[in-house]
Amino acid sequence: MAGRTAPAGTVVSEAFVRAFHAAHAGAMSRAFARGGSYDRLAALVPAGARVLDLACGDGALLERLGAHAIGVDVSLDELALARGRVAQARAQELPVASSSLDVVTCHLAFMLFDEPERVVAEVARVLAPGGEFIAVLGGGPVADADRDDVFHRFVTMLGPSNRLGDRRTRSESGWRTLFDGWNVLPFERWEVELGGGFDDAWAFLSTSYELAAHDAARIRDELHAIVGEHASCRAALFLARAQRRRG
Repeated sequence: MAGRTAPAGTVVSEAFVRAFHAAHAGAMSRAFARGGSYDRLAALVPAGARVLDLACGDGALLERLGAHAIGVDVSLDELALARGRVAQARAQELPVASSSLDVVTCHLAFMLFDEPERVVAEVARVLAPGGEFIAVLGGGPVADADRDDVFHRFVTMLGPSNRLGDRRTRSESGWRTLFDGWNVLPFERWEVELGGGFDDAWAFLSTSYELAAHDAARIRDELHAIVGEHASCRAALFLARAQRRRG
């Protein structure tokens, strides 16, 4: 996984992911606690469904999916915080029996997987015919947000970058390519406010993998000096769904 660059984006090495989450275990769920995205995704999973949460992290979504849900993640530090049935595993090699699940969920991780074709193949393998993959994808700052929005300022400070992961994982057209032969539903876009107090906004911004290439303390101090204690931080999210066809 490490050391290879794909034409469609910049590969995120597994070693980097593990190190990042060792330092930031639980940060993602704290950042999105007020955004409602975990609840929105969980509400789409039928009661009693056999479900796997892919890249479950500290189990924030898993806890909303019911007692029979299972989760996998590559980070042992995140899994140490999770409750319920979890295992360390790669998305490309799931320790799950074929055709044993009704739903696979994924919250803000599918965009970062290397070899997404292998991930899709594994999801197809473990889902029963008619099963569904449901994911929340990140859409970046809200396009029409006021320039005082701290997310806009943060992205500007980081400067031009090749977004991590395979670009096809982030768009509806890309999904139709990756999930060829599946029923891909139209993406649903919505906006969340992750700011309020500056610390609330920074809790979200500090989960950015791209921040690791910068002086995080300097970026934080500069942003704080500009926006003060109150900081609007509006982010766009997408709800993406692909159904495995029967027969």
